[in-house]
Amino acid sequence: MIFLWITASSRWLSLVSSSVFVLRFFLPVNWYKVMGTHVQEEILMDILSRLPVKSLVRFKCVSEFWNTLISEPYFKKKHLNHAKNQPTFQKMLFLKWSNKDDTFHFYCSSLSLVQLVKDIPRFDCPSNFDLANGVKLYSSCDGLSLIGIWSKPDREQPSILLIWNPSTGESTILPHSKLLKQLGYNDDDDDWGSTYGLAYDSASDDYKVLRIDISRDDNANEIMTLKSGSWRRIDKTSGKAVSCLLFGGEYLAVVHGAFHWLGILSRFCVVSFNISYEVYGEIPLPEILCSLPSTYLNRIHFDGGVSELGGMLYVWYKYDNTFSLWAMKDYGVKESWMKLFSITSTGFRDITPIYKFSDDKVLLSMRVNLTIRIVNRIISIGSFGISNRRWPLDCDDIDGVTINEDGIAYTESLISPRVGL
Repeated sequence: MIFLWITASSRWLSLVSSSVFVLRFFLPVNWYKVMGTHVQEEILMDILSRLPVKSLVRFKCVSEFWNTLISEPYFKKKHLNHAKNQPTFQKMLFLKWSNKDDTFHFYCSSLSLVQLVKDIPRFDCPSNFDLANGVKLYSSCDGLSLIGIWSKPDREQPSILLIWNPSTGESTILPHSKLLKQLGYNDDDDDWGSTYGLAYDSASDDYKVLRIDISRDDNANEIMTLKSGSWRRIDKTSGKAVSCLLFGGEYLAVVHGAFHWLGILSRFCVVSFNISYEVYGEIPLPEILCSLPSTYLNRIHFDGGVSELGGMLYVWYKYDNTFSLWAMKDYGVKESWMKLFSITSTGFRDITPIYKFSDDKVLLSMRVNLTIRIVNRIISIGSFGISNRRWPLDCDDIDGVTINEDGIAYTESLISPRVGL
């Protein structure tokens, strides 16, 4: 086992070749003298890539070399690849209204089954924006969160769309869509809705933001790459998605290199949009969902959607006071849909899966009927049936924290939102 201490003033830091800091292990004192600089850097990278972002940001001040190393894209990806597989790097970002200053505040919680309310810190608002008129967490990818902020309440389109890394505090404002203006949208319109999603495109090594128009029948969907910094209308040859029939909480699930949502192509299905090739596709739904009454399968009454949990595609819906969650075990194979559980939804609405723990416990967000309050519950299935308890725990281990807007799960990372902008 390797024991590691990292302190700028510690005797464990040694200066090598006039510029390279390395960490001493319980090995011969002169171990590093017989190694090349490249080997030294690889070992140092491997050690640092396992540390929390907060520590790494602080260690950038150790030396110019450390600052350069931690800022390198290669190191950031190495750190991200490690973080994705570590439970301690998984967090939840959510919003809570403050009556004291009449605005929303961001909070971060570790996705731990024993998380306590007292251990949940508050984050500063990105770029010091005023959140009082409305804010929405659309999605998260590689530690970057896509956020909409409203300057006027009761408007469909956010006034500001930005990407924020809550772990580092970096943020960047995305440019406005010129297409919306061309189609006649203005700030006073209250019936022109869109939803947004963020994903990484491995083919181009870039991040893409997708805007799905949910109010118009024409092909008004757009996509933007962070490196280009500009929106473009999706080519009609990509296929036609009747996105105005989008259902659910308007969240896009990213699985197997594609965005997903509920809608209609040739039939009611899961609509997909490939991130790299930018083409639409469709995935059949569980038969039981398609057999629901046709009067129920409309945008006004339908309460359902899709989610990504543990790298798999899930579909969920509420019908007749029952919430059901289904998982697609083999991506794209209709016969692989499997129901995880059904629970009573009496007294709640807008139930949304947020996260799946390693032991198959599922974290659900749900809004209490006739209120704006949201509570989170952990659902698990065992030999004694279904377990249902609130999360996170209050200091007395009985109650839970109440929040006001849906939260999103994210991985703590060093990835910068300022790529190409």
